[in-house]
Amino acid sequence: MARSEHGPPRLYRVWLTGAGATALGTQILVFGLVWHAALIGPGAAAAVLTAQIVPRVLLTLHGGALSDRVGALPVMVAANAVLGALAAVGALAMSVVDPGPAAMVATALALGTVDAVNIPASASVPELLVPSEAMGRALAARQIVLQGAVLCGPPLGGAAITFLGLPATYGAGVLGYLVMLAVLRLVGSRTRFPASADAGPGLNRQVGEGLSTVFGTPLLRAVVLLTGAFGVGMAGPTALVLWRGTARRAGPAAALGMVTAGAGIAVAAFAPGPVAFCLVSSLVGLGTGVFSTHVGPLFMAACPSGAVGRAHAVLTLAQWLPLLVANPVIGVLARAHPVSVLLLLWGAGACAAGAAALGTRAFRTAVLSGGTRRGEQEPENG
Repeated sequence: MARSEHGPPRLYRVWLTGAGATALGTQILVFGLVWHAALIGPGAAAAVLTAQIVPRVLLTLHGGALSDRVGALPVMVAANAVLGALAAVGALAMSVVDPGPAAMVATALALGTVDAVNIPASASVPELLVPSEAMGRALAARQIVLQGAVLCGPPLGGAAITFLGLPATYGAGVLGYLVMLAVLRLVGSRTRFPASADAGPGLNRQVGEGLSTVFGTPLLRAVVLLTGAFGVGMAGPTALVLWRGTARRAGPAAALGMVTAGAGIAVAAFAPGPVAFCLVSSLVGLGTGVFSTHVGPLFMAACPSGAVGRAHAVLTLAQWLPLLVANPVIGVLARAHPVSVLLLLWGAGACAAGAAALGTRAFRTAVLSGGTRRGEQEPENG
C-alpha cells in the first residue's frame, strides 16, 4: 500500500471534534437510559432498545431525503438542537421524579426519531468537506472517534450514575449536543455548501475500588480483555489507513476483510480458553477494520452528488433492519443451542457474504481514484 500524502482538511477535523462530542454524549445518555430500564426488568430494557431502533428503521430513508433537500448542515443544526432540548428536559424530569417504563420508552422513541434524521446528514459531511483522495483517512479518523465514543460511553455513563446520579447522563448528552451546535456554526461560516435538492475527596479511592471490582471479577475481566483485544485488532488497519491511505483495490480488500472477520468468529467457537478467545477476537477486529475502512470510501466515491443523504440512509437502513429479525432469532437459537453453534453460524454467514462480494464483478474490480470534494471551502486563515 503506497503511502498517500493527502490528509483531511483542518475544517473536517474541527467537525470531527463535534461529532465525537455528540457521539460520546449520546452513548452516555443511552447507557443511563438502558441501565435504569434494566433495573426495572429485562422487558423494560428490551422495550427501550427496540423503541430506539424502530423509528430509525421507519424514518431513516425520509431523513436522508430531507438531508438532500434541505442540506446536511441545517438538518444537523435542527436535530442537535432538538436532541439537546430532549436531553435537558429528561435531566430536569429525572431530577424531580423517578420515571417509569413508559417515560423511558417515550424518550427512546424520541431519540431514535431524531437520530433517523441526524445520522444520514452527519454521514454525508465527509463528502462535502474532504477531497476524495483523502477520504480513506477521513473516514478512518471518523471511525476511530466514533468507536472511541462507543467504548468510552458505557464506563463514563456508569461513573456518572455512580457519582452523580442518572440525570448526569442526560447532562452529558446536553453538553455533547451544545458542542456540536457550536462546531456546526463554525463550519457553516467557513464553508459554502452546494445548493440542496463536583467530586468529593474520596473520588480516587472510589475509582480504584471500581477498577479492583472489574479486574477482580472473572466475567467482567474477561469482557474487558475481549473488548480490548477486538479494539486492538480493529485499530491496526484503521491506524494504517489513517497513516498511508486505503488500498487502491478497495473492493477486494473490503471483501477479504469480511472473510477474515467471519473466519475469526467461526474459529472462536473452538477457542480452548480466554487467552485464545482474545487472540481470535483480535483477528475479528482486524478483518472488521479492513472491511469498514475500505467499504466506506468506496460508497462515498459512488454516491451521486445530489443523493448523498438518501444513499447513506439506505446504507444505514441496511445495517439496522436485520437487527429487528436477528435479535429475536439469536434469542431463540440461544435457548436451544450452545454459543459455539451461534458463533459458527455467524462466522459462516460473514464468510459467505465476503466470498459472494468477491464473486461480484462490480465489487471485485472496484478501485479508488483521485478527485475533489463536493463542498468548496473558503480559504482558511492561520
